Amino acid sequence: AEKRVLKPLVRNFFMIVPMEYKHLGSLPPHWIVDSLMQHLGQEYYIGLLSAASLYGATNQQPMSFQVITNKERRNIELERGLIEFHCYKNCFSAAKEQLTLPTGYAKISSREQTLLDLVRFYTSCGYLSNVATVVKDLSKECRTQLLAKVVRNESTDSVLQRLGYILESTGYHSMALVVEQQLKSRRIQFIPLRPDFRVNSDNCQRANRWKLLINDVLEIEK
Repeated sequence: AEKRVLKPLVRNFFMIVPMEYKHLGSLPPHWIVDSLMQHLGQEYYIGLLSAASLYGATNQQPMSFQVITNKERRNIELERGLIEFHCYKNCFSAAKEQLTLPTGYAKISSREQTLLDLVRFYTSCGYLSNVATVVKDLSKECRTQLLAKVVRNESTDSVLQRLGYILESTGYHSMALVVEQQLKSRRIQFIPLRPDFRVNSDNCQRANRWKLLINDVLEIEK
């Protein structure tokens, strides 16, 4: 009989690793994430760089497999990398698609939702320059009317301000306009592009369209 390895991932949940995956130490995480999250009884979707990578929009393989969920969870260590959980309170209403896999299905954020989430969790996605590089790639296949729906559903103004600026900087003007129209209906204030950097508001360049203090330079890979 072919040898299979049982690996415990969380309490009472085991992953069966067939021989052909033994060298990796685990199945591809997106194959098991749906059963894992059902076992945990949590809402989830594959997101961030992992979603971008499954859509073919990033040339770097993310080191960890990024999952967005509705409750805080500790990361799960795999032989190579991590399953990394990010808690987002609007996880249920986020725009998702179904990914068909050899093991069944998994939920993944839509391309348009992924744009917003990359900005929301930018510190886990290689910071804003890397986010902008991925956004530039991913936006090629985004649709403005789908973006408009996701943007309406977004409760955090700062995510939209930063995304609008990135879309404008990467040349996606009709998508930037969709974000701007939504922001016009909100009362937004000036915020720093990068909240973890100091801002000297006297001599800081301003992007008035997005009400941003430009305290970081976006280095976007061509």
